[in-house]
Amino acid sequence: MRITEELKQEVIDCLLPIFPSERDVTVGNFQHLLGADTDTLCFSYFSNDTDTPLILRIYRQISNRAEKEFNTLHALSTAGISVPVPYIWKKASLSVSRSFLIMEKIPGELLSDYLLNSKSERQRMTGFQQFIQELVNIHSYDWKSGFTDNFLLKIPDIENDPYDYINKLVYYPQRMINLHNINDLKPLIGWLKDNKVKTDKLSLLHGDYHLNNVIITPQKNLIVIDWADLKIDDFRHDLAFAIVATSSAGLDVSDSFISLYQNISNFEVEDIEYYMILAILHNLLRCYSALHDPPLLGETETTKKMFFVNYKSYTKYLTIMVKRISGVKLTMLEEALFS
Repeated sequence: MRITEELKQEVIDCLLPIFPSERDVTVGNFQHLLGADTDTLCFSYFSNDTDTPLILRIYRQISNRAEKEFNTLHALSTAGISVPVPYIWKKASLSVSRSFLIMEKIPGELLSDYLLNSKSERQRMTGFQQFIQELVNIHSYDWKSGFTDNFLLKIPDIENDPYDYINKLVYYPQRMINLHNINDLKPLIGWLKDNKVKTDKLSLLHGDYHLNNVIITPQKNLIVIDWADLKIDDFRHDLAFAIVATSSAGLDVSDSFISLYQNISNFEVEDIEYYMILAILHNLLRCYSALHDPPLLGETETTKKMFFVNYKSYTKYLTIMVKRISGVKLTMLEEALFS
């Protein structure tokens, strides 16, 4: 997206109460970072001869996501979870007509770059252990004390229905698939419904936990970013998504991630392959929306390029994984990828 003078001034106006200045304030050095559902930019805030590095997250539309992520980061940082400090959010920007959030920029590099480019197996395994430790920390957080009243989270009623979480997660994709007659995905919905597993434990979930959403600092500490999809659900959803996202980069981490999680949490992990399918169901629907009916989920040429160019290896992995686990062949998606 284009950085206009109107947007710059709006950012300055938002930050002046937080970083008061006796001199003229400017913002600059805007750089786009890799992102899927948001325009995420790093930039500099210049005041009183200081340069404060910050992050600007501009969401796809006007929504409650900026407020939700701000409140999430505030609650987690207060509880000692490793997250960036949030500074301010705005639901309806006058300059871009979208919601945005400004937060601390963490020094360091993405954990994906640090680990996947590493030639040291010891360094990689240490990083994976830290990565899973952070996930266990999140899942161990007492969400009942901090995430009930102000977050409007939908909490599955697993006491009365142990399949409540899965039924609700499958409901919307199934409705869209039937409504728009996406035949490729109908057998996968059938497989998910026929092989449902019970949810016995609810945890606070990141909702999009993968190596690109974790920063490793120069001191080798991990900071978890991108909290827009926070939810209360089955912990296996986060773990399964982390496995899928990392394995799609060429490393089969299923056994090691499960083993690490069990050893750190002292909690048995079962039926993870079912949750691997469940965890990528929405992204599969987005792929078919981009191919078949872009208005279905509001996909654009940019997000289509994301799946079929930038994240092509990830999308290919999804087709292979779905066929291996469920036996369902995603013909239309395979043809688009391999043509």
